[in-house]
Amino acid sequence: MTKKNLSILLSVAISVFLLGILAVQIDIQDLMQTFANIYYPALLAFMAIAFTTAALRALRYKLLLRPYHISFGNILLVTFIRNLFVDLLPARIGSLSYIYVLNKKLKYSFEAATSTFVLSFLFDFLTLSPFLILSILFVGIGTISISNATILLCSSLIFLAFFALILWKIVPFFSILFNIYKFLLKTFHFEQKKWALVSQEKFSLTISCLLQIKKNKIEWPIFLLSLLIRLAKYGSLYSLLFALMHSHGFLLTDLSFWKTILGITGAEFTSILPVKGIAGFGTWESAWTLTFQLMDFESRFAIISGIGIHLITNIFEYSLGICAILILSLPFYKNAASNKNS
Repeated sequence: MTKKNLSILLSVAISVFLLGILAVQIDIQDLMQTFANIYYPALLAFMAIAFTTAALRALRYKLLLRPYHISFGNILLVTFIRNLFVDLLPARIGSLSYIYVLNKKLKYSFEAATSTFVLSFLFDFLTLSPFLILSILFVGIGTISISNATILLCSSLIFLAFFALILWKIVPFFSILFNIYKFLLKTFHFEQKKWALVSQEKFSLTISCLLQIKKNKIEWPIFLLSLLIRLAKYGSLYSLLFALMHSHGFLLTDLSFWKTILGITGAEFTSILPVKGIAGFGTWESAWTLTFQLMDFESRFAIISGIGIHLITNIFEYSLGICAILILSLPFYKNAASNKNS
């Protein structure tokens, strides 16, 4: 059995095992009724805000790609595909689909795609800390069963570290990484290999692109845009949580926006795991449930909401991603994209 097949089987086993543990704690009929009685106005709000989130993310990519021109329609399709794969594969390597589609399908340079991917990734991490800190402060120190002081300290340090890295030291940092990479190639006598020469050239060109982005002085607009992206993402999932819980007697005022952020953060940390459930199923719901239980949310509702949110968000993002792949695969669209970049 190949390592790839073993990894897939392990992911399936994890999903089945964890979902099985969660399923025995609830009435499956109750879960089905939750889907059947979903509150459609809140569901539509989720879809509208989630689409806006993707559009804002696409706009950020478009701004970072300057001086390269890309139509908003093209970068939106790339974003849909990125959203499809980001949680499908472990350790968030699915997000690299952004580089592949931009480089291989739309014929933009590898270094342009890589540099914008790196900065977007760093800004996403940068904007996580402010929302996490605010959530802990609003939920209340000592009211949840986790070390708030530790999370606050770690979040603050991460925010400051990424803030300094992005605004001041991004180019020197990657120059140091490049020198380390060249040293390792020389140490193991790989420096003259064809793949090593190509990778060094791409690494150097990526640093040049990062320097160009720095010269554009768009860090603050991108930072503010990244905050809007994260706020819209949380807002969409908060709307979806309300859509699912409405039939159980929950009002919007009964659901805490800040607790929702903590629940989402706990669940999304599973995406960095090297091995997880297939498409995140099982691991995502387990982390969501555990986080909400730590905040005194009833176990039954934590499990039902976790399964519901993850399933609906995946259906929504997979649908948009598959449509985007089909559009980019059309012969006339491919030719049009190539002509625009020629």
